[in-house]
Amino acid sequence: MSNKIKQEIDKIPIPPDLHLRSLLGIEQAKLENEQNRLPSDKRYTNIKVIAAALLGLILLTVVISNTQVLAAIQKALQFVPGIGIVKEEDSPTARYVLKNPITKQIGEGSIVITGIMVDQQMTLITITGTNTTRFEKVKLVNEQGAEFTVKRSMSTWGSHEWSASFWYDGQLDLKGSVKLFLEEKPEVVIPLTLVQADTFTSYADMGETATANGITITAIANRVDDKARFSLVAQHSKDIKINDYGFFGLYAHENQKMNVMDSNGKKLPIENIHGIFAPASEFYFKLSEGNGNSYELTIPEIYTEAQDKVKIEIPTETTENLNQTFEIAGFPVTITRIDRLDDKSLRMYVDLHYSENTPASLHMFSLDSMSNVARMNDQTGELVYLEFDVEPNHEKQKITFARPEVLIRGPWKFELPADKYFDN
Repeated sequence: MSNKIKQEIDKIPIPPDLHLRSLLGIEQAKLENEQNRLPSDKRYTNIKVIAAALLGLILLTVVISNTQVLAAIQKALQFVPGIGIVKEEDSPTARYVLKNPITKQIGEGSIVITGIMVDQQMTLITITGTNTTRFEKVKLVNEQGAEFTVKRSMSTWGSHEWSASFWYDGQLDLKGSVKLFLEEKPEVVIPLTLVQADTFTSYADMGETATANGITITAIANRVDDKARFSLVAQHSKDIKINDYGFFGLYAHENQKMNVMDSNGKKLPIENIHGIFAPASEFYFKLSEGNGNSYELTIPEIYTEAQDKVKIEIPTETTENLNQTFEIAGFPVTITRIDRLDDKSLRMYVDLHYSENTPASLHMFSLDSMSNVARMNDQTGELVYLEFDVEPNHEKQKITFARPEVLIRGPWKFELPADKYFDN
């Protein structure tokens, strides 16, 4: 067999479990043995024919093998509106969800049932309230009249607003028409409908999807009354978590926040219902008047937290031109100076080598298991120094840096035509 044909065959990726190279070697030996008994012109013709057949066999087997592998690893995806999670499973599960949020006025306040998920493992409900009681539990009644109580599992609250999740460990018979009861005087009854969650084979099937710098974001859009709703879900390395999709942004990056423009180039205000889970991932904007509108959602940058810790030793006395360098989350950090403030505390200046021209920038970290005060750069938002307490009568102290926060730049852009997502 000619060297050229051998080289072409060697370039083909072969799944290791198919042993095709062994098969190919046997066929090659047979071929060369037969060619030695033929005239040279027939040898060349037969080499091309048999080699082409072998190539076809290999390619067909590779395609079949890759298809089988893809089928084996392909997951069934179900998105839970309002709660903002995607359930990935080997096969679809009967899971019931609340398609759209429900708002209920209670006296001078209101509550919003933002999401409900019911499956074989659990029931999860998320509710936010403004100027209302923070409920300890909710009662649900199904179509057959069976009653179920779901207790509050987690909550956050301020002076006027609160958010809470209600969780039940196990399966409840809740689907279709359901009534939710709140402990008010008089009792508040909210009728709602739970529908079976749609199943998808890929994130792109759920909504518009964009990828930048290793992060893939999907915008799942629909209409709620006179507003557009879009929910964001992301695929990324398990080594990081997303803290903000750019809705809140860094105070020094006001022009880099998430934004929506309509077909006329008008920038539309984006709203977020305060939820219990981070990051904020469900947003609303008011639909523009007129037909044929399309909206462009842009996420210029996102803010993430990496799972990394670094322990170092630093001097506890004033030290100028220290230039002590370490690495955290893959980024270099230089401690440029130490200032001893008093007997109990010091200030540590750092250079994060921040650049606006890189795909990602470290802009913050903190001390593990120690309180500290941070000063940020007014122009970039990067950390300038940390102040913290030190042990008395020690020339050096060991400290651990944790929770490195990394800004990842996009942009991620999504076209959301009204006739596809919002005309219903």
